Amino acid sequence: MRKWMVSIGAALVVFLIALYGLSPAIHTIVRMRTERILQMHFESKIEFSDFSVSWFPRVHATITGLVMRHKGRTDIPPLIQVHEVSMYANWLSLFEVRPRVSFVQLNGLQIHTPPRQPGDEPLIQGTNQDLAKRYPVLIEEMRADDAIIVVLRAQSEQLPREFLIHNLDLRNVSFDRPAAFHATLRNAAPIGEIDSTCEFGPWLSDVPSETRAVGQYTFKDADLGTLKGLEGTLSSKGKFSGPLNYLKVEGTTDTPDFSLRTTDEPVALHTDFSAVVDGTNGNTYLQSITARFRNTTLAVSGKVVDIDPEVRGRTILLDADSVNARVEDLIRLAVKTADPVMTGSAWLRTEINIPEGNSDLIERLRLKGQFGIGGAQFTNPEVQEKIDTLSRKGQGAPKDVDINDVVSGLRGNFRVNDGIVTFSHLNFGVPGALLNLSGTYNLDSGGVLLAAFPYLAMFLLPGSPSAANPSAWTTESPPSGCLHPGRNR
Repeated sequence: MRKWMVSIGAALVVFLIALYGLSPAIHTIVRMRTERILQMHFESKIEFSDFSVSWFPRVHATITGLVMRHKGRTDIPPLIQVHEVSMYANWLSLFEVRPRVSFVQLNGLQIHTPPRQPGDEPLIQGTNQDLAKRYPVLIEEMRADDAIIVVLRAQSEQLPREFLIHNLDLRNVSFDRPAAFHATLRNAAPIGEIDSTCEFGPWLSDVPSETRAVGQYTFKDADLGTLKGLEGTLSSKGKFSGPLNYLKVEGTTDTPDFSLRTTDEPVALHTDFSAVVDGTNGNTYLQSITARFRNTTLAVSGKVVDIDPEVRGRTILLDADSVNARVEDLIRLAVKTADPVMTGSAWLRTEINIPEGNSDLIERLRLKGQFGIGGAQFTNPEVQEKIDTLSRKGQGAPKDVDINDVVSGLRGNFRVNDGIVTFSHLNFGVPGALLNLSGTYNLDSGGVLLAAFPYLAMFLLPGSPSAANPSAWTTESPPSGCLHPGRNR
């Protein structure tokens, strides 16, 4: 036994001496192999500042100054830059059928996604190679801290979008099984903190866009003020699943202090949503959103898509509908006023178009729709008295004091373009009278979508509204009733 042990010890000494003598050659082979794998996988020219390997007590490879230039481009920042890559593995694990790397640490990771033009090939393309067989290695854990993803714009004068990754942790990374993924990062717009946990993979090399992901996220402390025209702090949570190009996302958002620039009266806004996200380009298709604030509910659907890659942001195209709204809620949301000028039930239907760009949201807002109000009363006693007087005269009883606290109805069409609301077929009715009018209203003068309400109130008060252009006013025979929500829609 003793001689056997001595023989084994001698053999190990000889092996280690031989390995030491061959280490320069092995070092060169390992470096060339690493360069070739990275070059093929990322379609990039690979550069190292330094590459070193130590063999004892375990394998430790270090790449310093790693630079990957996608398709060799030098006119833009490198696709990937890493200050230092450290890889650790046990000797025996490298000789298994599936070689295993224990740990990989990425320090100073920067990813610059190339600018895209319409019709460009996807950054990650399919291949007919079986990558799981060609590269059977398994990385047990991979970490990157304080990394950054920079989305470059097609126009150099456009500022890039930056996503700061605080922590990134992946486990069981390979081409033939799902990898566990956990990341905390800062969203670019609106600025806020995202925490996401998911399983990603296995990687489909022939159709990468169909690689599946399943997980959940939280989004907190999102400052809506970073989106010009909005105010408030948003939080959201939800779950997602599906292939990268068709991720189904379901979740909720809460903004306790939501407001538009055109008002100083924040409201608590809650939404439940279901959407599909194309993870290959970021386009989002909103299947349903139910938004609730105060006593009003809105049903919304549409999409948020990148139509023009040369312009920052995405185009928002939505359809919004409500058959169960309160006019006082809508006024608080849209108009700068201490108290709503009117109370009552309301319905609303509108198309919303917000072109991509970096200017104020209100300036980019495009609306086209119809609205109606029923059972409305004005909160200003002087205005309500004028409404009562109008109804008395319309019914042929100008001195009948029993006709008071008359309810009103209002309905019409509207358009919003370049900060101006244009009304048409706008009908205001009380028992005994109907007014038909049209006109325009400047959003920044104190109103927004439902500016017809304060507009009408100002008309009824002494003096003329400076911001409006009324025309085609008529008084008709007593109508059968007020204009209630949903009637003759």
